[in-house]
Amino acid sequence: MKLLAKIAMVASFLYYCAGFSWLWFGQMIGAHNEVWDTFGFPAQAASPPLWSMVAGLTFTLIGMAGLLYAYLGVWRILDGGSGQDFRALARRLHMIAKGLFGFWLGYNLVTGVTQFLIVSGLESTEGFDFGYDPLDTDVLFLILSIALFAIANVMHRAWEAEEENKLFL
Repeated sequence: MKLLAKIAMVASFLYYCAGFSWLWFGQMIGAHNEVWDTFGFPAQAASPPLWSMVAGLTFTLIGMAGLLYAYLGVWRILDGGSGQDFRALARRLHMIAKGLFGFWLGYNLVTGVTQFLIVSGLESTEGFDFGYDPLDTDVLFLILSIALFAIANVMHRAWEAEEENKLFL
């Protein structure tokens, strides 16, 4: 099971990196309609403004860094086995929570802000569907990260109690 989870994390991270690389860096080789298509916008004759592409890439990197950090936390939990103390588990759960929050933030910046930035240089946005929904299913990443922060804090308190009990024994 551990191996399957690790393979899934590596495969999904590489898949997302490849897709986003093509999306943002494909502009350099003339694949400018990829950006328009990603957001469901009509094809355009040119790429969006460079600064909006840099912003989109930055937001994407925030999300991908968050995902990588969350995966690293999961990886460490899987490697730690059942012998992990509460303190290590709390740290790793904090990593996952921060990573999922970063992923949620990056995703929402890309899907929410970037779509408005890339059309900023156009004369008209008639026929463009700005379908950003902050309460889409990705809100589960936010909810899960908040829950994991709470669980990590409880685990840290459990570690403190365990350490205190060791002094009495």
